[in-house]
Amino acid sequence: MGDREVRIRPATRADAPRIAATHVASWRESYVGLVPDAMLSSLSVEGRTAKWMRILGEPRIPAATDVYVAERGDEITGFGSCGAQRTGDLKDQGYDAEVSALYVLRASQRRGLGAGLLHALAVNVADRSFKGLGLWVLRENRPARRFYERYGGEIVGEREEVREDGTLAEVAYGWADLQALVRATVGRGFG
Repeated sequence: MGDREVRIRPATRADAPRIAATHVASWRESYVGLVPDAMLSSLSVEGRTAKWMRILGEPRIPAATDVYVAERGDEITGFGSCGAQRTGDLKDQGYDAEVSALYVLRASQRRGLGAGLLHALAVNVADRSFKGLGLWVLRENRPARRFYERYGGEIVGEREEVREDGTLAEVAYGWADLQALVRATVGRGFG
C-alpha cells in the first residue's frame, strides 16, 4: 500500500491497543540512549492500552484530550494527542493547549505523517478556542527538536522530570499563534 493511502483521523476506543503498540514501539526505537534502559524495559503494551482506553473513554468536555491516528490499512503508524495545558508555567505564558504525545514509527518517518498529525492537533485546539500551544520534548532528542523548529516552535521552558525509573531532561516548545502553526503545517502531510 502506498504512502498516499495513509489517512489521519480521530481515534476511537477500539484503536487503543494499536495506539499502545505504536507508543511502545516508537519509544523503544527512538529513545535508546536518551532515557534510562529501565524506563524502556518497563514499558508494556498492556499498560499503555489501559491508559489509552481510559483517555479515549473520557467524556467529551472542552478540556478533554483528543487523539488522532495516522493509519495505513489497519496499521497505526503514528498518533498524536492534544488538550488543555497541564503545565502551570506554560499556561501562565499563554500556551493554554498542549500536545501531550506525537509519535511516528521510524519506518514511516519523513513522509509527512508527523506534519499531518501536528496539523490535525493544531486545528483541533484552535477550533476549541485555545490561544497558544506548548509541548515537552526530550532535550537530547535532536530529530524531534528540529521537527518542531521547522514549524516555528520556540523554546519556552526547561525542566527535569523525576520519575520512579529515571529523570528526563526536557525542553518545552511553544507556538503563541495557533493560526501560524496551522498555516505552516497545512498541506505538509496527509491531514
